[in-house]
Amino acid sequence: MEFHFQIRARCSELVTLHTTLMRLKKKWSLSSKTTMELNLILDELISNIVEHGDVEKDSEIDIKLTKKKAVITLVIMDDGPPFDPTVTPAVDIALPLEKRKCGGLGIHLIRKFSDKCKYTRVDNKNILTLKKILYEECR
Repeated sequence: MEFHFQIRARCSELVTLHTTLMRLKKKWSLSSKTTMELNLILDELISNIVEHGDVEKDSEIDIKLTKKKAVITLVIMDDGPPFDPTVTPAVDIALPLEKRKCGGLGIHLIRKFSDKCKYTRVDNKNILTLKKILYEECR
């Protein structure tokens, strides 16, 4: 099963993202936990693209989700400047809050809730591919 949609590079589109995932939850019989984690992953990615990606407000972000057996593959593509989140240093979450540097928690959450992450740059586009193994109740 495959589901593809596009949103504009605006924070207001996060509502569209959430609504789309709620429809997909029903269509693919996903658990609330899986849907929440997918929403968190995509919310962080889209927010980072909009806030740090220096993209035009009318730029489109392509999102494709594929469900095959017990795995969902997410492919997110944008035309912002090159950024590979797979090489970003991990945040030290063991440090007390007052000693932590600002930022990086979004990428930490993306890594925590996805099982595999791959970045490529093709035709001036960032392409991030994530895999999420489904919980037993969604298989």
